[in-house]
Amino acid sequence: MYPGLAEWRPKPLSGRDIARIHSIASIAGQRLADSLLQPMTLLAAVVWLFNGSWVDIAIVTVVASAASALGSTVMPYALRYVEDIRLVILGANVVRAGAATLIVILGWRIVTYSSSDFVSLLIIAVLFLEIGAAVNITTNARSPIANLDQPTSRRARQIAGATAGLIGGLVAWRALSTGDEGFPQSIGWLLALGGMASIATVWFQITAPVRSNSLHRKPDIVRFDQIRALLSTGNMRRFLIFRLAFGLADLADPFLIVYGMIEMRLGLAYIGLIVLVLALSQITGGIVWTTIRQARGSRRSMQLAAMLRFAGLILAAGVPMIARSDAWQRHLESGNTGSWLFVLAFAFIGLGQSTYLRNEQAYARRVAVDERLFPAALMLTNGSLLITAIAALIGVWIISAFSLETALVTASVVAFIALLISGVLVGPRTLRRRTLSPTLRGPRKPVRVRKPGRSRPRRPRMY
Repeated sequence: MYPGLAEWRPKPLSGRDIARIHSIASIAGQRLADSLLQPMTLLAAVVWLFNGSWVDIAIVTVVASAASALGSTVMPYALRYVEDIRLVILGANVVRAGAATLIVILGWRIVTYSSSDFVSLLIIAVLFLEIGAAVNITTNARSPIANLDQPTSRRARQIAGATAGLIGGLVAWRALSTGDEGFPQSIGWLLALGGMASIATVWFQITAPVRSNSLHRKPDIVRFDQIRALLSTGNMRRFLIFRLAFGLADLADPFLIVYGMIEMRLGLAYIGLIVLVLALSQITGGIVWTTIRQARGSRRSMQLAAMLRFAGLILAAGVPMIARSDAWQRHLESGNTGSWLFVLAFAFIGLGQSTYLRNEQAYARRVAVDERLFPAALMLTNGSLLITAIAALIGVWIISAFSLETALVTASVVAFIALLISGVLVGPRTLRRRTLSPTLRGPRKPVRVRKPGRSRPRRPRMY
């Protein structure tokens, strides 16, 4: 019936096409796992519901927060003593796959474990999962064949990652909306799905075609004189002080959802809604911060992010206190309004967190001025993130010494200090003006002085 159909043959995929598919699938799987295994919300709630301690919640958060910073800061120096980088890639992916498999088993057989055993195994699984991810961030070539097709491949990965993150948030919300009757099966199902997404990510990264020279190339080493040259500039010092204050304001983040469960008596449905809201805010932040940076610069974006973080902490700490008042209960008898306001606080916090890749790294590179100092600027930024990863442990100490409310108030004060420090950051116009003067100006031309008595003839006017 269709004579040309019998002669049609599908076009074979090239190495670049296969690399692009693997790269997109890997990013999608990673975003799905990130949206389901959120250490600040879902994992913190799971550890608390299984009678975990404040230290257990802090360990999960610290390990997850320090993964990317550890991989970018420490691993370049550690890889100098490794002969073949392919063994490091293989070992890191094997560790990640084993940890993800343990998470799948824990989720699948959640009812067979005791509370203490489940929490201990979950912490071990998250620890090795993030350690493998930290090594893999630096060593994996990440399909450089697909990266040659820019910006099409990058746009496709961003769309796939945002879609997968949204799907993960919706799945978590629908799974936990069954209420307390479905506990712990619904939580176990989410953990198993997040672990399977991590395994899929590892598989797509291992099997992606990579050029042989990329497998042997080691990351660049930042010299100490480059770091010292950056630290000698006032703009970089002020930015690092802001980054430290902004990061230390995270000391109460993993305990916010526990605070809502205790004070607001939030059920599993609201925990699922918080997971969805945080995933949506991070996706939205990727668009919002990029747009604001292009229109107003990174300085305005970081100031707005600091303001959102301060507002989110004030809202999360203040709503339960206000909800216990007689005036609130007399005018708003239903507790849904307070619960929705508490959920809204996580939207502000998620937007503030998503500014790191979009604005802070771009600001650090612009402050560095010299392109040769860009790796040092990124290392200093990641190093500050590695330092502030212990903020949750500081929160545990404050909770043990005083109370959870004191930890929230302390985090709010630190967030307000970060907001004040953001005012001393320099804008793009100031950076351009300081860059071009006085060292980068060209040599001045001498002014010719005319001798007296000699005048230049005037040109006739043309009408």
